[in-house]
Amino acid sequence: MKKNYFIYKIFILFLAAFSVETKAQETLPFYQQYLVDGDFLFNPALLGKTDDVVLNLNYQKQFSQLSESPNVQSIGLHANVFDRVGAGVSFFRDQNGPISSNGVMLGASYFIPLSDEEDRQDQFSFGVGTNLYNMNIDYTKITAAQPGDQVLGENTNDIFIAYANLGTAVKYRNFFAGLSVMDIPISNDLPIINGIEPSPTKFYANLGYDWHFTDGIFLTPSFMMNLNTNSARIMDYNLMATAFGEKSNISAGISFRSAKSAVGSQNLGMSPIIKGRVGNFTFGGVYNFGVSELTENFGNSFMLTIGFNIENFINTRGYRYR
Repeated sequence: MKKNYFIYKIFILFLAAFSVETKAQETLPFYQQYLVDGDFLFNPALLGKTDDVVLNLNYQKQFSQLSESPNVQSIGLHANVFDRVGAGVSFFRDQNGPISSNGVMLGASYFIPLSDEEDRQDQFSFGVGTNLYNMNIDYTKITAAQPGDQVLGENTNDIFIAYANLGTAVKYRNFFAGLSVMDIPISNDLPIINGIEPSPTKFYANLGYDWHFTDGIFLTPSFMMNLNTNSARIMDYNLMATAFGEKSNISAGISFRSAKSAVGSQNLGMSPIIKGRVGNFTFGGVYNFGVSELTENFGNSFMLTIGFNIENFINTRGYRYR
């Protein structure tokens, strides 16, 4: 069914202004994947951070009140593949009304132990990666009120872009932190909106601490900051509580997100989070309760994830500590 172009125009421009999760030419929309075992999607230095082969599947849906609301599916695999080297790959598909996109992320990392304890809890790493990204605009779903409008662009139907990613991360004595630069255009950097839209390059910084205040339970306060070249900033403030045993754990917490852009500041939402592990099986979920006018009009968002931690069959010699 054809949609009124004016509604789409206002909707997309509003999203871009506040740098909410969906923007033109952005590879992977910024949800709270890093809180439910998807942190490697935002920092290639975290690929292969454990001794397992990690398989992760995500489903994300945004603005539930829209009939064709944005939704993203992704599947990722990463592991320690040789000595101190990690590597991974992730595929994703993003559907947003008349715009659909597919992409693949490839990356590698190198780890340096910071202590003699053989548990990979204290380590420094750096990583590089690339995103190969293809976007398609289905004009049959759009009725333009003004033919030739610049926002639609001319002769723009299928776009391929390659991006570079860089990152570094450290974990030491229960502290953890990371810095990364994602979506650096390296080919065909043609804005979709006829030279109006800036580059989508994003800068991430995170910091947190695992506070083990009693046996079998710890609290993790953390924050994530996302800056981009659209002069926008997203801040996440998180608090997670984890109860763990020898082969299982369960975590629950809350994340609060705020955003600031050239057009103002806004509190975007508060998200309860739950995740856990039972043996080799992992699961997680995030539900975003919007506290902004945007979510009041278009609905809330959620994300589900499942995964499997498989004994490392790629690097049978294991990680080298010394």
